[in-house]
Amino acid sequence: MNTTEVTGKAQTPGERLRQVRKELGLSQSELGRPVGVTQSSIAAYERDRREPPLSLLLALEHEFRINHEWLATGRGERLAGVRPSLPVVVTDPRQLQRLTRLEGHDQFYAVPYLRDPAAAGEGLIMDEQVAGYCIIHRRVAPRPETIRCVRISGESMLPTLTDGSIVAVDITPIPRRALQGKIVCSRTADGGVVIKRLRVRGHYALLLSDSEDQQRHPPIVVDLREMEQPIIGQVIWAWVDLR
Repeated sequence: MNTTEVTGKAQTPGERLRQVRKELGLSQSELGRPVGVTQSSIAAYERDRREPPLSLLLALEHEFRINHEWLATGRGERLAGVRPSLPVVVTDPRQLQRLTRLEGHDQFYAVPYLRDPAAAGEGLIMDEQVAGYCIIHRRVAPRPETIRCVRISGESMLPTLTDGSIVAVDITPIPRRALQGKIVCSRTADGGVVIKRLRVRGHYALLLSDSEDQQRHPPIVVDLREMEQPIIGQVIWAWVDLR
């Protein structure tokens, strides 16, 4: 069982959970309800009768900013600086190793979180291209070896995706006709990489924004005769901060 020293006393995960719940001014029911956990289960976790599974730790971080690493091990700050968008991004390999020892870890995968979206299209990812790992549920990524996570910038995909959203890109080759109307990660003729909605018209791929302001965010046209395979992959999941 993980413990940490606070004011001379060793704390267990259950004691840390109870401590932060009281700091937030929440009852056991109020803490558990938004994350789908009963009051009796929260009580069992606080009494250390059961160890909180990884799925609960990640849900508590998303919903209440409770640092999952502090809750599990006592390391770091109790509360995250801002309410995060899922998924949790782990940058410390030692932290990643600790997560694999938690109950329920086999329901999650660590997917590369890339510094540059352009790296998503490369078959071999170099260490320097990886900023960290997104901890995502296996239902999002049944084949994690084909998934890359990237952060988007800009407002061209509003209201679907906000600036700073993290998206999961599946780089499995898919015929372009199957991607009609889907959000994709694509190269452009000038060497850039964008997240846009795909429409194919004859020899042209139209990369469209979801924004109503099409004058500010006009379509990007890729000539498929000059760039045969511009599509890096399909965006299959997104974590969007809706604050």
